[in-house]
Amino acid sequence: MTNAKRYILSIGLVTLCAFCYAQVISISKAKSKITIDGILNDNAWRSVSSLKDFKMNFPRDSVDARSKTEVKITYDDKNLYIAAICQKELADDFVITTMRRDFDFSENDAFAVYIDAFNDAANGLGFAVNPLGVQSDGLIANGGVKGVTLNWDGQWQVETMRSSTNWTVEMAIPFKTLRYKSDIKNWRINFARNDRSRNEISTWKAVPRGFKVTTLSFMGLLEWTTPPKKNGANIALIPYVAGAINKDFESAESLVSYQPATGIDAKIGLSSSLNLDLTINPDFSQIEVDRQVINLQRFELSFPERRIFFLENSDLFAKLGNSRVRPFFSRRIGGVGTEPVPVLFGARLSGKLNKDWRIGLMTTQTEGVTDVAKAQNYTVATIQRRVLEGSTVSAFITNRSAFNGNNIDKNDYNLTGGVEMDFRSKNGEISAHGYLHTATTQEKLGDNFAFGAKARYRTQQGLNIFLGIDAIGENYITDLGFVPRLYNTDENGESVRIPYLQVRTNGGYRFYQPEGSTLVYWGPTYHFDIYTNKDFDFQESRADLGIEMEFINSTALKVEATTSKINLLFPFTLKGLETAFPTGIYTNIFLEAKYNTDKRRRLFGETSIGIGTEYNGQRAGFDLGLNWRYKAWGLFGFSYEYQNLYQYESVYGNPTFHLLGSSLEIAFTRDINWTTFLQYNTQNDNFNINSRFRWRFHPMSDFFLVYTDNYTTDILNVKNRAVVVKLNYWFNL
Repeated sequence: MTNAKRYILSIGLVTLCAFCYAQVISISKAKSKITIDGILNDNAWRSVSSLKDFKMNFPRDSVDARSKTEVKITYDDKNLYIAAICQKELADDFVITTMRRDFDFSENDAFAVYIDAFNDAANGLGFAVNPLGVQSDGLIANGGVKGVTLNWDGQWQVETMRSSTNWTVEMAIPFKTLRYKSDIKNWRINFARNDRSRNEISTWKAVPRGFKVTTLSFMGLLEWTTPPKKNGANIALIPYVAGAINKDFESAESLVSYQPATGIDAKIGLSSSLNLDLTINPDFSQIEVDRQVINLQRFELSFPERRIFFLENSDLFAKLGNSRVRPFFSRRIGGVGTEPVPVLFGARLSGKLNKDWRIGLMTTQTEGVTDVAKAQNYTVATIQRRVLEGSTVSAFITNRSAFNGNNIDKNDYNLTGGVEMDFRSKNGEISAHGYLHTATTQEKLGDNFAFGAKARYRTQQGLNIFLGIDAIGENYITDLGFVPRLYNTDENGESVRIPYLQVRTNGGYRFYQPEGSTLVYWGPTYHFDIYTNKDFDFQESRADLGIEMEFINSTALKVEATTSKINLLFPFTLKGLETAFPTGIYTNIFLEAKYNTDKRRRLFGETSIGIGTEYNGQRAGFDLGLNWRYKAWGLFGFSYEYQNLYQYESVYGNPTFHLLGSSLEIAFTRDINWTTFLQYNTQNDNFNINSRFRWRFHPMSDFFLVYTDNYTTDILNVKNRAVVVKLNYWFNL
């Protein structure tokens, strides 16, 4: 063979290997109509080749999946069609934890498709279905390294069929639901399968173990010969009517109020990737209540946002900063303490201008409430630029402006702005984030900056190392934000801002075991935090050392030892105690073990037990959660947390905190379900009942009936009670 021929052959082999590694799908248009019924007998499917040879992601990787899956994909002028045949070789029943929409893919038998239509490895959409045809969908942000955010709902259709040997899937995802540009010929795409009977997760394009199957940098390519055209008019109106009856039993008159309400939402697709959302007089009465906790910390706790208006493209706003330093926290809007403030209207413009630019603008106006709060306008704007594959730089600004009557109060405002950068390496092993913020109020105070950086290195072999630093100025005041450690309470009960510098690191190593072992991995873990002031005087530190292991049947065990040291600058009264801890340095040690059972079983749960010191006394803690799944339509849960503070001087009291929770979830069909939560918290002296009936009688259209009750925990005196009825309907124009 001549050198020229050898060279040409080498080039051909390299090209072929690169093509195979990229795993490109060339999609062709359907030759005939497809009926979505879960039965793959339409003529259009016969001319579409199958995608096979799925690779394991868990419990092993880089090997062929034992549970075989075949996928077909095609399209017409309106929809993207996906079909799947999921072979079922074991006789076990399907593991389906819920019939409610937006189930957890990792805990259910399921098939999923993940789509990055801009081919930028930054953002995407996920669509999943279980064998009973229950849908789950959501947004993929930050390269998919943290999975799918399930609070977003899109319009799409899916049906499934089951047999003794397999279950089949047929999806139709409208192009109006997807976010894309018509001039992009290659989309990123991947398909995932979870077979819980084997406890095996597999993907079409291999994703290394230790990485989420949603990680966009590990996707294959969907190649369009002719990309789908731009959407036509994409406008939806969602009006609602609601009525509520509330009774306050703690008021002298036991007041009863009747609150009828009407409002409307509008969704306007300005392009196939840019959306305008409008809301007038929004109502959030159907939102599930927050899960209560026993709080042994000195600082405010964060609870997730559940209101739909604040969720779509929320990563543009809600992911600014980090979990400890957020310049924008949407739960500040419409709430002052425990008193809700009505939101009058809101508007949000969000999405992509093109492959490289992404924008977000949101403004909301709240009503003034006498003796509670002034009327306020809250605005946040951000612009994001892709600089490398999966990496971005962005700038943002937030503003709160108070109103006196109809006029802006120029002496009552808060302005925050900054720049940020996210970096993710092409192989997904390195990720980093940095930010620089400044905040301004009418006083125009100095020391108003916040900056930080963090980086994580994660290998396919099991190494995971994180390092981060935050520096927060005394006057980094963010009325729309969440920076809990900045705010302390002095001996007079006044809020005092104390600047701080935090350095933190955590990580570990997983020793993955060979095939045939009952153990998937085991390994050590560590966590270390230290806080100082700007002069590097010690404030607080924490160090954790642990060992964790996960078994092939999905049970897991973790044992951890924690030592913490606190320089208490002001007396602190732990809720439930009678006397404040005096200032000084406290060293605490706590040992804890956590264990969760096989979640594939009908009866499953988790528990933890710990013992150690707490300030100048002792603490023993116990946590138990049990769940019983009855077929696919019933899920019954019980939880109990116990925290006992003992061996304190008599002036502190001897509190024992109990938090009991119970949940009942019944799915009459895929579209009709009833959920009830009971929470009994002695630390908050509150027993709460929240019961919600939901009927999705038309795509994206719902009827809700919600009952809420609150009692004291000692003699169960009723505090307040409410019944809400709500109906909304989605009109496509």
